[in-house]
Amino acid sequence: MSELLKPVPDVVMLGRLRREFILPANAPASIDQPGGNLSYAGFAALQWGASTGMVARVDQEYPEEWLDHFRSLGIDTAGIYRSSEAIDDRFFISYTEAQKALFENPISHFAERQLPFPPELLNYKPTYPIYCSKTDYRADSIRVTDLPPHFLEASAAHICPIDFLSHKILPSLLKGGLIMTLSMRATSCYMDPIFWEEMRALIADVTAFMCTEAQAFRLFQGHSADLWEIARILAGHGPEYILIHAKDGSVLVYSRIRQKRWIVPAYASRVSDPTGMLDAFDGGFIANYRKEYDVVQAAIAGAVSASFCVEGSGPSYLLEGLPGLKEARFRVLETQVLEL
Repeated sequence: MSELLKPVPDVVMLGRLRREFILPANAPASIDQPGGNLSYAGFAALQWGASTGMVARVDQEYPEEWLDHFRSLGIDTAGIYRSSEAIDDRFFISYTEAQKALFENPISHFAERQLPFPPELLNYKPTYPIYCSKTDYRADSIRVTDLPPHFLEASAAHICPIDFLSHKILPSLLKGGLIMTLSMRATSCYMDPIFWEEMRALIADVTAFMCTEAQAFRLFQGHSADLWEIARILAGHGPEYILIHAKDGSVLVYSRIRQKRWIVPAYASRVSDPTGMLDAFDGGFIANYRKEYDVVQAAIAGAVSASFCVEGSGPSYLLEGLPGLKEARFRVLETQVLEL
């Protein structure tokens, strides 16, 4: 099909696809299943009825049947690029009863739970970066040429955590098309004082910038320990909105233009597997913000998506809710938003 005839997705998502091996604290193990931040964000957008286009670099051995499944759901995978460089796309995580995440030594975790060790995890080492390079691309970094032309005609996009260079080049590239609304979640490795000078340019073209409380405090070491002040300073770099996820699960929402602050609570869910929770929030947020441009309503939708995500394992669980359940949860949270 000609690029000119391809349907334009409502939202373009850019991030990472992974092969997940998850040992939840109170649920069955999820072994070698599709995952990665891009999957959770994309499925959350689908949950709210937004058609989605995905952009990521994957290994040559990434299962084609998983991409077929994405396409069967209406996801445009034209931006999924098989890299000529090897990418270790395995991701292992084990949770304690207190929901503490552990990433090391998968053999010992499987042995403790008396589960057979999956051969796919042999010689596994965590792939999360200890640091971000300011100059070097990773094998799964997104390049300028990875974006299909019709994706640039979308109205909204979200950048999941990738790496510093991907986050540096993508906002201006996306805003160079027809994309007017752009959200981006911080990557932990650059939320560090050594990137203090780079932050202004990094988020200047972003509509909404998301980070966690821990990331915010780490970046602002020696500058501020007040989350609202941190939000105000970050918004001064260009974003219209700053969203900070607090330890208790609530989200602090700051509007630069309106000079307003809100706290959107987390929905009280039974936590089975928190993997992908923040990315599900982001997908729900951008899918709803593009409709009405109401940041509070979008944040509530994000919190609803996050509540579904933690109740099961894997991104597909986001699409398994009973009819009307997400709307019911939305109405509950809508009454609990606190405007400061």
